[in-house]
Amino acid sequence: MKRLFWILPVLALALIAAWRFWSPADLTACPAGDGAPGPLSAFVHGYFERNGRVDWRELDNRFDVLSTPQGRTIADQPQAYACEAVQILQSPAFSQSEKVYTAALMFRLPIGQYLGFMDRSHQLYEQASIDREVLTLVVHPRGTAVDYWWLPAWRERFNRDAPDVLEAGFIRQVLSGRYWFDYPGNGF
Repeated sequence: MKRLFWILPVLALALIAAWRFWSPADLTACPAGDGAPGPLSAFVHGYFERNGRVDWRELDNRFDVLSTPQGRTIADQPQAYACEAVQILQSPAFSQSEKVYTAALMFRLPIGQYLGFMDRSHQLYEQASIDREVLTLVVHPRGTAVDYWWLPAWRERFNRDAPDVLEAGFIRQVLSGRYWFDYPGNGF
């Protein structure tokens, strides 16, 4: 009987923790509109300007943004910039290249925020605020997402968006878990 009294509270706490872990952050609670430019906006726009406003497709590596000192700082603590990243993605004032750089800086969001970021990116893609390449970058498992291929909440979002932007063979590889074993060799 005493064992039952220990099991029930532990089970209840485990269920609460699991619910919290798998529920996405609500990025719709982010301030509406463009707002004042913050450090992420200034960095992304400055990076784009320093590269002569060259489209990301013309650069040798679209992930060079992650190799800059300020880019590494942002990428190491992206949760502080998640709302600003969503504002950049929804703003017509930013080019699609700037939106690609922003998505790359968000690769290491905690999984709850990343799920919310995936949801918001899906909405923005349907509204034509971001193009196919930006959504591909968000959906393609990198950073945090590569470790959660088994998580039902992530798989649901991946299955929703991947068929529109990724090849069927790659989708099967990700959903089977094979991609996780190959990822360190794939890099970003």
